[in-house]
Amino acid sequence: MGKRSRRLVSGRMVSASDLAQMGRCERLVVFEHLHGSRRTVRQQQARARGLVEHAQFYREGLAASAQAARKGRCFIATCVFGEAWQTEVLRRFRDEALRPSTLGRRVIRLYYRGAPGTCELLRRWPRLQVPVRMVLGAIAMGLRWWSGSCGGGKCRR
Repeated sequence: MGKRSRRLVSGRMVSASDLAQMGRCERLVVFEHLHGSRRTVRQQQARARGLVEHAQFYREGLAASAQAARKGRCFIATCVFGEAWQTEVLRRFRDEALRPSTLGRRVIRLYYRGAPGTCELLRRWPRLQVPVRMVLGAIAMGLRWWSGSCGGGKCRR
């Protein structure tokens, strides 16, 4: 289920709930540590329901990330713009202009090899995002203008 908020304390795991409880009542935490905690049937059922809900939430997150990977991301655009109109314009250009041709698919493949490393570089040095954002923004603006005035390959002059 992914990483949990737990820390090892003398070989025993401490849950985030225990840590929160410790802020409220340290004596109760020490007592439960020494003598064990006695949960009611209702508390046990609520815990079981919570574990089921967490597992479902985790599976939905995995499915969403797999779907996003199948959709194909614009790594660099998403890194500098987030989910903005510029990212959508660049995705549409990739899907409609590049993907149909063999050369375009090669360009996409090359991009997918280099883009994650570029994003890592941009995350390490955020100042580099400004010029990248300016260049990609200008390209997106041009593509948006081009698709608006030259829809379907027929330019309106």
